[in-house]
Parts: sequence; structure tokens; C-alpha cells
Amino acid sequence: MTKELKPIDISNSPEILRIVEEMRASNEPRVFRRDNEDVAILRPVKRAARRRVLRGRPTSADDPLWNIVGMAAGPDDGVTDVSTNKLKYLADAYADLHE
Repeated sequence: MTKELKPIDISNSPEILRIVEEMRASNEPRVFRRDNEDVAILRPVKRAARRRVLRGRPTSADDPLWNIVGMAAGPDDGVTDVSTNKLKYLADAYADLHE
């Protein structure tokens, strides 16, 4: 089980802030020493991965997408009101099966 670390705000400590920024830029840990004794280690925190925004590719004249353009218009037999009269068409189809 990992113990949660207690944060220290360094916003108002320019010298510490400079050391931290230098460490983050090099992405290498630093050892703090007092006299000849190592007293602390400062390590960079892994930055959250940026989410890439996936963008589609541009379409060209030979893209298969163009094959479906105009399908909603239907054939030239005049039946283009299916969504408006769906119940009528269903009733007609049902009646044709049971005559």
C-alpha cells in the first residue's frame, strides 16, 4: 500500500521553484545534500498523457462515402413519404399478407 505524500506549495519560493523547473526540464532526479549527507531526493512527476484529438481524413472524389449520397431520396417511383406515412404502409403490407 502506498502512502499519500503531503504536498508543499512552492509557489512563493523562487529558489526552490527554479530548482524544480530545472529538474523538470532535464527530466532527471536531483539529490539534496547537507554537508556530505544526502537528505532528500527530488524526482519529476510523470505528466499526464495528452489526449490526441482524432481527426478524420479528408474525403476525395473516389471515397466510398459518396456511394451512399442520395440514397435517402429513394427511387423515382414516387415513394418518398415513408417516414410520414409509415403506419399506412405497414397496414397495407399487413393487409396484403392476409387477403
